[in-house]
Parts: sequence; C-alpha cells; structure tokens
Amino acid sequence: MIEALEAHPLWQQARHGEFPGVDGVTVRYSLLRHPQERGAIALCSGRVESYLKYWELVEQLYAEGYSLYLWDHRGQGRSGRMLEDPQIGHVERFDHYVEDLHHLYQAFIAPAGHRHRFLLGHSMGGAIATEYLARHPGHFQAAALSAPMYGILLPAPKWLLQPLVALMARVRPHGYIPGGGGYHVPTFEENQLTGDRERYQAFRALYHARPKLQLGDPSLRWLSEALKQIDRLARLRVQPPLLVMQAEADTIVDNAAQESFCERQPQHALKRFAGARHELLIERDPIRDDAIRSALAWFDRHGAGR
Repeated sequence: MIEALEAHPLWQQARHGEFPGVDGVTVRYSLLRHPQERGAIALCSGRVESYLKYWELVEQLYAEGYSLYLWDHRGQGRSGRMLEDPQIGHVERFDHYVEDLHHLYQAFIAPAGHRHRFLLGHSMGGAIATEYLARHPGHFQAAALSAPMYGILLPAPKWLLQPLVALMARVRPHGYIPGGGGYHVPTFEENQLTGDRERYQAFRALYHARPKLQLGDPSLRWLSEALKQIDRLARLRVQPPLLVMQAEADTIVDNAAQESFCERQPQHALKRFAGARHELLIERDPIRDDAIRSALAWFDRHGAGR
C-alpha cells in the first residue's frame, strides 16, 4: 500500500520535507501546489493520525482545484516522538501543536500568496484549528471541522476527573492514562471510528505496512493538556466562520460541547450527519460525500467560489 502511494503522481509531484517545531521536535510535511488553484487548504488531522491516511481525500481536494498543506503533528505519524516509548501519545503543552501550525503558515503558506486560504480539521485537529483561528484571525478565511474535539466523552464527569488527572500528570506526566497501552487494532465490528469496512481496513493496513505510524493511548500530560484546552475553547470567540460537522453516533468527542460552541457564536454553522461515527472523512460514501460537499460549499461561500 505504501509503495503504491509513493508511486502516485500526486505524491511524486508534492514537496516533502521537515522543519524543527517547538523545542526542536521534527515536524514532517508535504506541500502540493495546484497550477490553476482556486485556493489552498491546510489539513489539520486528529490524534493518532498521519496525513498519509487521507490520501484519498487529498486526491479529491486537488481535483477540485485546491493546493494542499499536510503535516503530521508532533508525537505522531512521521513526525518526531518525544518519549522513550514512541507508542505513548504525548505533548508537553497543547499550545505546541498551535505553534507548529504557525511555523508552517509563516514558512510556507503565507509566502505562497494564495488568494484564498482555508483550514480543514478533524477531532483534535479541529481543536487546534479553532485555537489557531482565535489567535490569528486573518490567516484563514474559513474552516470546516469534522467532529472537533470541543469536549471528550469521559468515564466520569469532567469536573470530577480533571483535578485527579492534573495531579496524576504532575506525578507521572509521561505515563499512559489509566488502563492505557500501546497500539492495538480493534476488529471492524468493535471499532468506533467508521461504518465503512473497506476504508477502516485500508488505514489499518497502512499502519501495519509502516509501523512507525502506529501510536497507542495518550499520556497523562496529553490528557491534562487536552482538558485544559477544552476549558479554553469553551470561552473562545472566533472571528473566521466555522462549519462544525457533527457525527451523530460519535462515542469519542462530546457533541453537546460542539452545539454549545456554535450557539455562542452565530457566525458559525453546525451540520449533523445522521448515523455517522467519529471519522466523517473515512465514513461510508453517502456520509463522507456529504461531508466533503458541505466543506467545499462552505469554502465556496467564503471566497473560493469567487
């Protein structure tokens, strides 16, 4: 699978490289310029993910006339891992994800002089994108966010767990969350991510073919930082318009938090996808196609259509 990807004309056309993120952590990226572009999209992926997982989407967005900016967040995918055990999903501060994106913007996106710039984020990437837009409202005209992590579904109330997690993170910041462990592969029937068997098996095959992409459960520091970021998101006001695409059957992020976020900010829109699991962008064709059409229509509405 990975050999077929690397032989793909778009892969060969792309510029691949790396840059030092915060504290020198290596961030791997790929840039794909369209010769007659209608705009540029930065794809901000979720926890555990690599942008390699989204190559089907990359092909579609390129065919629609978009240049693409792709990168793997620190501590996952092909980017640098920070702990001795590379299976632990870790970040020292949630801000570091945002600062890495800012580096990408300053080094590559801004100098390219695109007329239209958009963000497409999923899950944790949606939280990163939202924070980024709050800090840098002039950098992107709009964003479409798939199941953004505005809240996490936890085994107990957040008000009860958060102080305990913060204490545990001070004592053992680099340890797995309780009950956590390394990369594991649920069967399709057990998975909470997608109702599409073929796409589920394809991304698992990718991670099997390239084991360095694999990542297990998060560290206590990651969870503590994520919960603090969720608190911040609940207070944010974001100027650029957001389309929040909600997966109705999500068991990973909190849909009520998405609804609350959008209610506070009337320039944003929420669209619910009936029967969808967490990963809208690798869901069954009717759901996935609707999500992609909705994102592209949102970008058209906010500049790309002109």
